[in-house]
Amino acid sequence: GASVGDRTMVDALAPALAVLTSGNVAGAAKVAAAGAESTKAMRKAKAGRASYVGERDLEGVPDPGAVAVANVFEVVAALA
Repeated sequence: GASVGDRTMVDALAPALAVLTSGNVAGAAKVAAAGAESTKAMRKAKAGRASYVGERDLEGVPDPGAVAVANVFEVVAALA
């Protein structure tokens, strides 16, 4: 399975779930967004569909799965 730092949705999901255990939905959304943003600097995807894409094509682009996770947490926080 994927781990934080592999440039996957886990980079947004794992920290968000860690914060969510305390019931802090807004905080979970914030760290999910930060996790998704952090994937921009990751040059190589170690898991997921992006692992088939060349490093040059990933440079400066956030992982789409991580962005989707961050967006879900953002919506949940807005509804909470």
